[in-house]
Amino acid sequence: MSRRNRPELWQMVVVVAVAAAAIAFVILMAAGVLRDGVGTGDPLDYWRAIGRELTDAANWRIIGLSALAGAAVTAVAGAISRWRRP
Repeated sequence: MSRRNRPELWQMVVVVAVAAAAIAFVILMAAGVLRDGVGTGDPLDYWRAIGRELTDAANWRIIGLSALAGAAVTAVAGAISRWRRP
């Protein structure tokens, strides 16, 4: 069996940033659609709620900040772990 090398720090930063953004996106979409488009009795409210959530600038700001926070935490943790290695 061949041993795979550990991913580089920049690769981990990118992966965690994308993962944090994806998690924030799913949570924001689910919360927004549940808040605005479910239980009203109008079948089109679901699609309108999705449209409102996709066009809301605050949602995209939160998603971007989540990606930035994930990247920053990963970069700091990776730098500390590499600094402590002999």
